Amino acid sequence: MLKLKHAIAVVAILNFFSCSSNKGSDKNTSKEESIIKLFDGKSLGIWKELQFGEEKNTNVRIENGKIIFDRGDPLTGMVINDSNFEPPNDEYEITLKARKIDGRDFFCALTFPVPEKNSCCTFVAGAWGGQVTGLSNIDYLDANKNITRSTLNYDHDRLYTIRVEVTHGRIRCWIDKKLVVNCIIADKHISMRPGPIEKCQPFGLASYETKVEFESISLRKVFTNN
Repeated sequence: MLKLKHAIAVVAILNFFSCSSNKGSDKNTSKEESIIKLFDGKSLGIWKELQFGEEKNTNVRIENGKIIFDRGDPLTGMVINDSNFEPPNDEYEITLKARKIDGRDFFCALTFPVPEKNSCCTFVAGAWGGQVTGLSNIDYLDANKNITRSTLNYDHDRLYTIRVEVTHGRIRCWIDKKLVVNCIIADKHISMRPGPIEKCQPFGLASYETKVEFESISLRKVFTNN
């Protein structure tokens, strides 16, 4: 029964993006299209825990309707793992809610596809000691060195809403209502930071030596005037 529910969720995601290449059909479609939930509050579903090293630790679990990442050594993470899942091939946004419980480094590294670049990228919140925020990689430089870098203070035990929007020629990211990345990508090389984080492709989440809880993860198609 659980597998059937997962299959239905995946079919919904595929149907959701199946018309994304047909621009003409979008004209009369509301920008408030239904949100696709990627976490049901009960199980990991189409997600699986990642093993970044040789150890076989279990650092990802469901507790009280939330996904818990225990502190990793150094990384904890999960990735969408379903043969029926196809990453979006057009404009979309992904939104999640995360709370940093314990640790001093990044509590959220969200890896996502960038269709027009046929690549993936990672939005990092609270890296390099707990504050650096930005995209890895832009023009072969990680978030600590490229033009998207900013520094923010992230409080423990506070719930943050993180939103990443991928549209034609642009990636934008918000922490709560604050726009922290607004990157024109038409003339830029977009890629993953080399290393273990590459296992998070195409959709994945990771933390670094930090305990985190995630309350929700959702996906939504967006429409622009392009």
